Amino acid sequence: MPESVLELLSCPACRSPLKRADDQRLQCRGCGRETVVRGGIPRFVQDRPLGDDEAVARQTQASFGYEWTQFNDWRPSGLTNFADYFGHFDLEWLRGRTVLDAGCGMGRHARQIAPFAATVVAVDFSGAIDQAVRNVADQPNVYCVEGDLTRLPIADQKFDLVYSMGVLHHIDDTLGALRGLVRALKPGGRLRLYLYWKRGGLSGALLGLVSLARKVTTRLPFSVLKGLCWLLSVAVFALVILPYRALATLGAPVDDSWPLFVYVKYPFNVLYNDQFDRFSAPLEKRYSAEEVTALLRSVGLHDIRVHPRYGWIGDGVK
Repeated sequence: MPESVLELLSCPACRSPLKRADDQRLQCRGCGRETVVRGGIPRFVQDRPLGDDEAVARQTQASFGYEWTQFNDWRPSGLTNFADYFGHFDLEWLRGRTVLDAGCGMGRHARQIAPFAATVVAVDFSGAIDQAVRNVADQPNVYCVEGDLTRLPIADQKFDLVYSMGVLHHIDDTLGALRGLVRALKPGGRLRLYLYWKRGGLSGALLGLVSLARKVTTRLPFSVLKGLCWLLSVAVFALVILPYRALATLGAPVDDSWPLFVYVKYPFNVLYNDQFDRFSAPLEKRYSAEEVTALLRSVGLHDIRVHPRYGWIGDGVK
């Protein structure tokens, strides 16, 4: 990690700059706190074991760490998923700019952003960060950090773009985490979020059933849940996705707002991955478009735009 990238980090405890203690440690210039660097990754999370009062956070950390090491191939979903999340974003604007991927998972978005940006810092608080390092190994301008979005080890006002896709709705203090992301932005910098949406009609009813099932599934051992999600995914693929594809092939009128229609364009394993994601994370919040707008406005952003894309994509400028 070059000095120019080290300057993008800060102590999560006192927010002071960092310096190198040696090849395997960083040290806070303010409070003296040390952070181990292992496998080329600064490990800020491991320096602060989560306490008993943060049981949901610990379960979330374990859930996503397991998920992104089991479903660790970015290729089946990488390009298509990136097009969904960044299809309305001017990627050429990123030339020469600094980007923060807040909650990078296995690194599939960081590696897609990297060719457009000067520097990408990818942060995740679970064991998925080790998989992210492997997935971005051929992108020399991506630097991975193990850190908690609620205690972000990122310096203030250093980034031109901060994005967080499908993460903040799994955090108890969503607003607090969002404030940290905005603090990392330069004035004039841009923020992009993806958040789950509230639905009505048939989709809303199905999500209601999912919420009931999650009261049980979030307590299951991950290996057991993974097996159950495979069975569910096989059934959904055979009974829903294949008929959707047949209708589309026959030229019948189809609508991408139909429940689960998004999986028509993905291979089976993406559906399987998403079912595990849906039933394993202990906390899941959903928002209306108005609530997303209010959330972005509450942290001082302007030029706010919210549009649907299998959830809500929210943009704002600091």
